[in-house]
Amino acid sequence: MNVTGTQNQFGYEWAAYPEIVAQHREQFQRWIAPFREEDFKDKRFLDAGCGMGRNSFWALSAGAASGVAIDYDERTVAAARKNLAGFPNCEVRFQSIYDLAENATLDIAFSIGVIHHLAEPRKAVENMVQALKPGGTLILWVYGREGNEFYLSVIDPFRKLVTSRLPHFMTRWIAAGMTVALKAYLALPHKRSYELLLRKHSFRQLELIVLDQLIPSIAHYWTADEVRQLVAGLPLVDHALSRTNGMSWTLVAKKA
Repeated sequence: MNVTGTQNQFGYEWAAYPEIVAQHREQFQRWIAPFREEDFKDKRFLDAGCGMGRNSFWALSAGAASGVAIDYDERTVAAARKNLAGFPNCEVRFQSIYDLAENATLDIAFSIGVIHHLAEPRKAVENMVQALKPGGTLILWVYGREGNEFYLSVIDPFRKLVTSRLPHFMTRWIAAGMTVALKAYLALPHKRSYELLLRKHSFRQLELIVLDQLIPSIAHYWTADEVRQLVAGLPLVDHALSRTNGMSWTLVAKKA
């Protein structure tokens, strides 16, 4: 399938920042909640848009029976294969979510920080639901509009008009400069748990977070109602929509 999206931008990103660090585990736990890391034990999962494999890494470390991790850039897939080489029970594929062929074979299908970067998010979600067994669990983590008002009024226009159009190495220079400002901000007194988590990151990992915001050509920020609409009409029950880090949404649902 001819895919229009952001795979090239993120292929650059994961080739430049391929390492998994301890803080990624806490991030993963927040992104999947109220689902728990231990709920992966003995389950077969799909990681749709696996990036360099960090989320699959924690699911497999929690005792998943097997995993399928897919992405659509060769550099990304190479990084994921290297990071997941210690798990022979995980298949890492060069594959688009739009071309996913699994049908009722998986216990868990999750997509962390990917669906909001796609040109056809609904199609991707439909394929993930199709891949689940009856009773299987769908997990989506996406950007929220609520809580990101300042970002959307100041930084996002800069992304759309400037940084997503620059050569990637130039956007990375800008990200490094903005990370200096972020480090200074994080040095101030904070009470919110997200800022306290960010403090634990190295400069390099903060730079990755900033670059991740600046580089994509597609980035949707959805309201709670828009997230619900994303799965409306699909064979899903027991929906749980949770606010994550005060600025994003996690949707967990069961296939009927």
